[in-house]
Amino acid sequence: MTPDGTNGTPGSGGSGALGTGGAGNTGGATPGTGAQPAVIIPAGSPGPTALRRLSNDEYRATVQDLLGLAAPPADPLIPESRQLGYENFSEVLTVPPVLGSQYATMAVRLAAEADISALAPCAAPAMEAECADAFIDRFGKQVHRQPVTAQEHAAYRVVYDLTRTTDTYEIGIRRLLEAMLQSPALLYRMEYGAGAAERTLTPYEVASELSYLFLGSMPDAALMEAADTNSLSTPAQIEAQARRLLGLPRARQSVGKFLEQWFMVSTLPQLVKDPGLFPDFEKTQKAAMGASTDRFIESVVWEGDGTVKTLLSAPFAFVNSSLASVYGVPDPGQGDTLVQVDVSAMGRSGMLTLPSLLAVQAKENESDPVGRGKFVRTRMFCQALPPPPPNVKIDPPPSNPNLTTRERFAAHSADAACSGCHSLMDPIGFGLEVYDGIGAYRTSENGLAVDASGDLTGTDVDGKFTGGVELASRLAMSASVRQCAAINAARFAYGRKEIATDTQLAATLDMKLGVSGMDVRELLVALTQSASFTTRTFVP
Repeated sequence: MTPDGTNGTPGSGGSGALGTGGAGNTGGATPGTGAQPAVIIPAGSPGPTALRRLSNDEYRATVQDLLGLAAPPADPLIPESRQLGYENFSEVLTVPPVLGSQYATMAVRLAAEADISALAPCAAPAMEAECADAFIDRFGKQVHRQPVTAQEHAAYRVVYDLTRTTDTYEIGIRRLLEAMLQSPALLYRMEYGAGAAERTLTPYEVASELSYLFLGSMPDAALMEAADTNSLSTPAQIEAQARRLLGLPRARQSVGKFLEQWFMVSTLPQLVKDPGLFPDFEKTQKAAMGASTDRFIESVVWEGDGTVKTLLSAPFAFVNSSLASVYGVPDPGQGDTLVQVDVSAMGRSGMLTLPSLLAVQAKENESDPVGRGKFVRTRMFCQALPPPPPNVKIDPPPSNPNLTTRERFAAHSADAACSGCHSLMDPIGFGLEVYDGIGAYRTSENGLAVDASGDLTGTDVDGKFTGGVELASRLAMSASVRQCAAINAARFAYGRKEIATDTQLAATLDMKLGVSGMDVRELLVALTQSASFTTRTFVP
């Protein structure tokens, strides 16, 4: 820590935050090799962070890696409660009794099926006690993501010894596995740090921060070796590991998870639509939308320049036979195979106009200009909207076959109790009325022409627009949107709602990365250089 409260200006020679990578890197490689001036992280407290439990996906991936399983265990776990669209926020990742029971059930099954000869080999019966000790230290270090203490070792040894009085060595190891797979040291990202009120994380704790951000699982061997040798103590060392992790295949899943949660398309699998109005949605279109979104993100982030600008402005999409009618383009003729198609002529431009996003931001049986407008305000500009007044009816206007959705919702503007909030949302959502309840392109509704004129106010790209392409073009040029991207990345990386330091950091990162469109890979690397990544403020 430097005297001003930051974790220091990254090192010289292009080794600080963003010091070795170029925003706007193309060709799908890990952000790169050309030296740049380092980003100076603004001063400010990292703020308190509650103890973080592993999310369900993180826990399953960690168990898979610990046991060398071919796939993550599929045992049931109650779904996480999302906060601000993210499933990894510390405040909501508790362990209610039902989840605790599920952990126990899973641990018993996994321990019973584990290959003990591979996990805890022992050459002779006379060496069983020594073998158990070695297993506790070696496997326990992986479970705890740091060396086990003498006290922890002794507690585990009690479990083994009690079992061994009546059962075999193998059963004793299985009981140890049961205990370890539901240990708080595994379930939670323990962060004790060193210091007083503001504590610097240990190298092992930094290794976990890096690993769960970029891999969604426990630290790999290289990260643990770096922690063992105290090689995660400087910004340059942390950045080097961040860039290495970004080059691993699993990083694609983690970056994709961030973007899908930011754009709120990660809830698509649970989405339900009226089968009478949208008969093919559940059968084929929903799954195809999810696969198409994944492929689009992969193309932009790993095969293109990886920027927020391109995510919002790319003129192409990935279409198969079941999605052709949704996009209003000819069937590519390759069945379920996704084919890259230029869709700009059909009112499409980047993530904002993907059917997956538009379907999520719609009602079960129709479009939703209010929800879509709110999405743009809160997720693209990070603007907070006031709650509706008490006792105000918030149900959508009743269906009317003689009116368009826009005409029905126009009543909001005439109602004084509603107009304050709806004047911020509805004019944006009306510009997306060319997409129906599953995001299919349309020019008419109920036999009436769709009016897709919209209006942006209270932003840095104000003005009237028509349709999704013009709106996306505005957003792609907005500094406020780029800073909101940085704020959302901080939410995902730090597992909490943003604080003042994050807002300052977002402005700094926009100055550095915004000129090239805000490369999301560079953005995540930069966040590892902030005080919020390496220190914790503890509140008495």
